[in-house]
Amino acid sequence: MKMPVGFAGLLLIVMLPIRIQAESLPAPVVHGNSFEIISNSRYSVHSGFTSALSDTVLSNVLWAMSRAPSLGSAYREFYVATPSNVYLYDTAGHSLGVHLAGNHRFSSNSAFEIGVATERDEAAGLLVAAGLIAGCAFWNRGSGTVASCPMDFAANHANRNWHPNHRINMVNVFGRMVVTGLTDSCVAISSDSTLPRPTTNGPDTFELVVAGLGLDTIFEPAMLPLSTVAQLLWAGYGVTPHLPTGKRGLTVPSAVANYYLTQRIYLVADTAVFRYHNRLPPGNNLRTSDHRLQLVTGGDRRDSLRSACSRIPAAAPVYIVVCYTDTTTAWAILETGFAAWQYLMQAHALGLGGHICAPLTPVERTAIRNALGLAGSEFPIIVFSAGGIVTAIEESPAQAEPRIDVRPTPGLPVHIEYSLASASPVELVIRDLAGRVVRRWTEPSKQPGRHVTAWHGADNQGKPAPAGVYLGQVTAGGRTARARIVLPR
Repeated sequence: MKMPVGFAGLLLIVMLPIRIQAESLPAPVVHGNSFEIISNSRYSVHSGFTSALSDTVLSNVLWAMSRAPSLGSAYREFYVATPSNVYLYDTAGHSLGVHLAGNHRFSSNSAFEIGVATERDEAAGLLVAAGLIAGCAFWNRGSGTVASCPMDFAANHANRNWHPNHRINMVNVFGRMVVTGLTDSCVAISSDSTLPRPTTNGPDTFELVVAGLGLDTIFEPAMLPLSTVAQLLWAGYGVTPHLPTGKRGLTVPSAVANYYLTQRIYLVADTAVFRYHNRLPPGNNLRTSDHRLQLVTGGDRRDSLRSACSRIPAAAPVYIVVCYTDTTTAWAILETGFAAWQYLMQAHALGLGGHICAPLTPVERTAIRNALGLAGSEFPIIVFSAGGIVTAIEESPAQAEPRIDVRPTPGLPVHIEYSLASASPVELVIRDLAGRVVRRWTEPSKQPGRHVTAWHGADNQGKPAPAGVYLGQVTAGGRTARARIVLPR
């Protein structure tokens, strides 16, 4: 990042956090890698990297982190340390503003370091996990160059030297290094056939799942197939081919490979409460691999769980409760956030809805533990709800959601088709993946029926937009429909 002329001289006089005009980041790019194969391949690199990474990597990582739910935190800040400055990331403008001039990185070899500051460690965990996966999305099969690791030492350094507005929970350190890359080799094989083998390479591109991410509160009550439940459990805390320090790695990172949540993840289904195991019996040997369920309490406890915490969505067919032995171990609480991000992403990649209930109050923790028949040493930290999405609620055909289709064309223009059930004003907006408006059309009134708008690839100023993936949105009659648009090269 370049500093304005004369800025270095000003620093000789004023050595305080300052701000200059925002520097725009490039739009996020879309890779061909699925969330599942990235999760199966991801691992942390602690040292040995160099500082050569493009602004596109930084753009994608920050954008993905900004898409993670806030879990109700009053503040959420993203600090970016580069060899030039410490910046604050503006999520609305997808841009950087200088927070503190000069090089204040923890690692002299890092390309950039991203510190997250939020009220709760579980909320920070979502942000950290999103950034790690977004970086690994740049990998190819068998090789990659984007390396990263969340580092507590770096967080301590940042809190001492970056002058943050709020305490930084964790810092992701990124750099360039040759890594082994993507693999879909599956090691999550059940020792007792209680769970089917998960899919380690899905059909949907990671960035497109992130673009549509959100929390759902209304679900179809139909029970999910066992294969779907198995996929969710694996994505959140399942074994992978990586072997850090001789231990079998998981889809999420863990401080010194301690894997705090081992034996502390529970599935609440229509027939019973089960413990999820990713290790061979008795379940605590971190060098082993498994993918199985163990019965905890029989019977349908879902209504009891919903009564224990009124904020849990009432109609979800499946709940996953993540626990720990206390609520003060920061790394363990961060790890619950890592798992929650994975559950949410996997649910959306499967076309399901997902909801994260956190933080939980002490009263709710006790009530949930009692409702599920868990041991007194278990402290529920997060409840994840999953199920089919209720796509529309209609009282009459006139209130139906507009339908938008994108007709593939070999070149420009791109044809955007939509249908209306009744006459209505219409707004059509095309945004880049960072959410910035590229092109906007408005019509005071459109008649019922099918309509086609041709986009010739220009922005609102008539300048050609870069080739890539965009999000189209049609709003009519108080309803909105969205679709992905590929602007050809």
